[in-house]
Amino acid sequence: MRYNLNKILIASGFIGPAVFFFTIYFLFAFLYPGYNIHRDYISELGAVDSPIRLAANVLGFSLFGVFIILFSYGVLRIKGLGTLAKLGAFFIFITGVLMYLVGIFPCDAECVNYSIRGDIHTRASDYQFPVLGLAYVLLALAFLEIRRLSWLVLPIILFGAGGFLMHYLIPFSLTQQFPGIIQRASIGLPYLAMAIIAATLYSFSFEKGKV
Repeated sequence: MRYNLNKILIASGFIGPAVFFFTIYFLFAFLYPGYNIHRDYISELGAVDSPIRLAANVLGFSLFGVFIILFSYGVLRIKGLGTLAKLGAFFIFITGVLMYLVGIFPCDAECVNYSIRGDIHTRASDYQFPVLGLAYVLLALAFLEIRRLSWLVLPIILFGAGGFLMHYLIPFSLTQQFPGIIQRASIGLPYLAMAIIAATLYSFSFEKGKV
């Protein structure tokens, strides 16, 4: 059987979010006794005092980081996307590394961070979204130059920018009432945009590595 490496790499961009959403948003939350998706943050699934920390960190956060890194390489390999898209792929790669580090450096007990490990976790969690946002700006500019990809600017704006704005602009009173839900939405929307981008690129013919 002949495998198309480009398609495998690009598929990582929608397989990764699907696995992440299923495991971190639903499966591991269900397996953690007393965990409440409305109240608790997703990092608590992998905290040092979590009974499912190994599964959450390895099969949730770090595995997702690997998928993101593979997707970034897939974007980099596609000919015809232009320099801006290549730069965007670089920042997607950085996002993947940061997500991988989230699993390598779990937060402290109950995610009240006081150690160097916990501080790295916080920084890796927080920095990946501005980095991913920059990647999306570059990709959007690149897609505008390619007619059959130009429509991807819409999900980038709706889901990418929407998640970013939700993360930083939701009123504090609301985040205090439903912190788990708000966090899941603000994280999930940008990665939903990634899945849409990946699925679109995957649907194209990769003859000679071009879109």
